[in-house]
Parts: sequence; C-alpha cells; structure tokens
Amino acid sequence: MVVIRPGATRALLAYSTAPLTAEMNRTVQHSFYNGTYARYGDPQATVTIHDRLDFHGRSHYDMRNILDAEGMEDTFVVVDERTPVLDAVWYVMDTWYSKFREEEEVDLPGAIIKYPDEDFTLWHAHMHTEDVPLQAPSWADGCSKMAEMMHSYLDPHDPHDPQDEVISLDIDWTDPEAAVIEWGSVHLTAISGIEVEWSTDIHHRRIIYLAAPVVARLNAEAAKESGLLQSWFWQERILPPGEVVQLMADYDAKNPVWPGFPDDQSTRTDPASTPRGRLNTKSRMRDRLVLPATQRRVHHQNACRRARLRRPGKPKKFTSTVKV
Repeated sequence: MVVIRPGATRALLAYSTAPLTAEMNRTVQHSFYNGTYARYGDPQATVTIHDRLDFHGRSHYDMRNILDAEGMEDTFVVVDERTPVLDAVWYVMDTWYSKFREEEEVDLPGAIIKYPDEDFTLWHAHMHTEDVPLQAPSWADGCSKMAEMMHSYLDPHDPHDPQDEVISLDIDWTDPEAAVIEWGSVHLTAISGIEVEWSTDIHHRRIIYLAAPVVARLNAEAAKESGLLQSWFWQERILPPGEVVQLMADYDAKNPVWPGFPDDQSTRTDPASTPRGRLNTKSRMRDRLVLPATQRRVHHQNACRRARLRRPGKPKKFTSTVKV
C-alpha cells in the first residue's frame, strides 16, 4: 500500500480589522486552499481568522502592540475590507523583526520613514493571499528578509503606505502544474516487488549530480492509483520483495483522484471565472506588483525549505482550512 507521509503543518493566525463577512472568509479560504494545494490532502498551512471587536479600525502598529502585551509576539495575517476585492492580505512580521532588528542589522537596505509617535518601525507586506503560504515560512524562519523585498519596490520604506500595488510572486496557482513546480515532491512509502520498480541503468541513476548506486520508483499502476507521477529516487541498494521502501514522487495534478475546491468545482475548469483567476490574467497584471526575478527566486533559493536533491529526509511543509 502506497502511503504518502504528511508534512509538518504551519499554523497562521489572522485578525480582521473590519467585521468579518462571509465574502471575506470565503476569499481567504479559497485562496489558501489554492496556495497550499490542500486539494492533495496535505495542505502546507492553516489559517485561523479571529474577528476581534477591539481590532476593528485599528492600525497594524496598534495590533502588534496589543498582541505583544498579550504575549503573542509571532507573525500574523491581517484581513481587511479590501481582501475580497484585491484577493490580498497583510503579513505582519514578528515582534523581534520590527522592534529589534535595527539594533542587530545596521546595514538595512534603503531608507526608512520614522514617525515620532511610534516606538518602532513596523514591517508588513500587502501580499496576494495565495502566495502567503509559500513566502511566509521563508520570512518567519529568517531564510529571506522582508526588508530586502520591500525595498525592491517601496523605497524609502513607509510603514503607513497603503501598498495599493499588491505584492505577487507571479505564480498562477490555478495552473495544475504549479504544485509540482513550487511545492516539489512528497515523501511516501511503498512495498518492494509489488508497488516499486528498480533500475541500475546509468541514465536513470543520474538523477542528481553524482550517479546513485541504484534508483527506485512507483510502478505505473501504483502511481496512477495514488495520484502521483513516476519519478526515480535515490536508493543505496535493492530491497527484497515485501520490504518497505522510502520514495519521493510528484503529484499528478491531472489525475482525477484529486478534487477541486470543495464547493466550487468550476474553479478547476474555468479559473478566469474567479477573482483569483482574473487577477492572474494579463489584462489585470497592472493591479498587482510583480517582483523582479531576483526577488521572485527567493522561494527557489530557500535552503531551509527547498532542498530537492531527492535524498532521504522529510521536508518542512506547510494546511489550508480557515476557521472563524
């Protein structure tokens, strides 16, 4: 039996600065479902939206201070009245990044506008909702720096800027191949001799820079039934029939075993019919800010999350349900 090993889940907290409507909730839910590829049953992040009355109409700076006083100094997401229109949310950095990073890093890129009535410079980014699950862990884990990204298009950095041009990684999450390109392979186990085939052919073994001793992959029948693509994976030796083999494989985005959005199957066949799809069309590209290629590649260069050498090891992954 092929068993896909679930990855670790990152939980994101979100707060609304306006009364949370069904449309706001659905927009975030839909976008997180797409951006975390929850359709494959192993979403990369969960987001829980809190509709706190004391946060309605508050600035992100005030929210950061209130949460700090409550002992919550982690990053958080802000949903506002523009979320359904722009399909975008705010990602607010953790307390240390905003309050103490200037003491640690004196060579900050670009200039910063400071306000005399504020004790620190808040770092936050207005980002396409579907991109948050991919970019957030890179910022939270310190693998890339929000300051560098922000200064690439907003210099000097003004924490009060409304950021009407929404930041985008320029990924079409309605493209069925996006999961393979962005999230990479999944770890799984299968049974040698029943679900696994082996090869010592040098052309198959050259899956990384140095040839592997032997490689294995799911056979065609097992791959199809599991909704996966056949992909050769490094092995030290051929295991006898009946033994459990650890493999990696890519999701087969076109396999019908994977569902679309739970209550909106039309999203799969006509992505342009949704707000998310329209934002990804060329006619609407002016409504989003596409980062330079050097900045967009951050998720590909992220060594903390993107080691794709097809060697044994469990990747850090990130669910996608929205709770109110």
